Amino acid sequence: MFFLVIISYIIIMLFEGNVLLKDKKLGKITFYFTLITFSMIISILLSLGVHLPSPSTPIKNIVVSIFGETN
Repeated sequence: MFFLVIISYIIIMLFEGNVLLKDKKLGKITFYFTLITFSMIISILLSLGVHLPSPSTPIKNIVVSIFGETN
């Protein structure tokens, strides 16, 4: 499964990366490869069976600290 994830991401990066490289927009290229790398790391960890914590609790804490507790 691990190799399937890596091969899939390489194929996606090749097809989508070529389109972005032709546009020569450095901001879009940097943003795309940052997101795709972050996504690939999470996918690899999940395929290896690593338990990742849910981000819902920190997000809830941030929203409550901004808007306050609801009744």
